[in-house]
Amino acid sequence: EGRVRVIRPLKHLETPPTLIMIAEEALSKDDCDIIINEHASTVEAKVSVGDGNVVTPHKKELLNNHMPWKYDLNGIKITVVPQETNAFNIITEIVDPFLPKNDDYGMISYMTIQEYPQGTFFATHKDDAESNDTATVIFTLNDTFEGGRFQINGHSIAQRLGSMVAFNNNTEILHSVEPITKGTRFALCVWFCSFEELTENAESDS
Repeated sequence: EGRVRVIRPLKHLETPPTLIMIAEEALSKDDCDIIINEHASTVEAKVSVGDGNVVTPHKKELLNNHMPWKYDLNGIKITVVPQETNAFNIITEIVDPFLPKNDDYGMISYMTIQEYPQGTFFATHKDDAESNDTATVIFTLNDTFEGGRFQINGHSIAQRLGSMVAFNNNTEILHSVEPITKGTRFALCVWFCSFEELTENAESDS
């Protein structure tokens, strides 16, 4: 199992306090290769990108969540892994032993596999795609690249094969990926919502 460190930022933006968890060597190379292969085997789809980088595939059947689909966002290749797919089950079984076990990580709401070629980066942002997002977990799937350090809340984190970065309050915490200067970076990104949020939303819809 990987070694886990918890970083408590000096300034808490919300209650409960923000916790940044780092696990080194969480996933094995074999596990990482399985996830990368799921990405490599997914066919790229034509998409439209709207305000806030909201992505809609041209093939509406892809929205039925029956298969993974891939798209290009500013040179970054991103595979969406819907919960109803076999790929989601395979990946979840691999990463579940390392996921934090608390209310902020109650249920996976979204999963992607991301490929960053040389020269690409992800600008500073907050994870505000869904209002009920509570946490984000990122696994680095390879180490054959340079650059690409993960920046979060004043911390600069090196990306090692199999390493994990997890943080709650993801809709409030600024984070980014520095430019890849050599090679290609692969990462698994998982977003979470709490069971409490799901219950409240279900009650409001009824």
